[in-house]
Amino acid sequence: MISVFRVPRGQVPSEHLPSGARLITLAGKTFIAVAFVSYEPGSVLTYEELLVAAPVRDGGSVAVTVPQIWVDSEASRDGGRELWAIPKQLARFGQGSSIAAVAVTGGVRLPGGWRFAGPTAHRLDGRDVRAHAAMSGRLRLVSTAWLIPADGPLGYLAGRKPLVSVVLDDMRLTFGQAR
Repeated sequence: MISVFRVPRGQVPSEHLPSGARLITLAGKTFIAVAFVSYEPGSVLTYEELLVAAPVRDGGSVAVTVPQIWVDSEASRDGGRELWAIPKQLARFGQGSSIAAVAVTGGVRLPGGWRFAGPTAHRLDGRDVRAHAAMSGRLRLVSTAWLIPADGPLGYLAGRKPLVSVVLDDMRLTFGQAR
């Protein structure tokens, strides 16, 4: 499940932007995606994650960066940090989570299959890593109600309503070699 929010640029964490990368803004605001993902059996690892993704200008191209991400798997945390400099942190999800909760309702399926692909750019522990990601699946437009504690790590989203929310059924996600 992915929701897109419009947020003032200065409120989005930027410590994991690689050297030279800048958040893309429009009238001082950037668009960020917040996603809950459940990797099911058949994936390389089975785990859940909550992430924030933002578009950046990286050199001469547009890329996606993940400034905040939580997973419930040590193997996922360690692999993401080591391979792609993604700042994964451990978390527990479910009732009582101090990060976020979301209720999803409705759903209007969009025709066909959808594919999104492009470069990623991250910085962790002084190391910049660029890679390529591709995501595909079938899209459904949904309604979401987010509960985000104002004093939590996503507090800058507390009280905001997403511009759009989708579910990506039968999602496939691949990361290419770091460049």
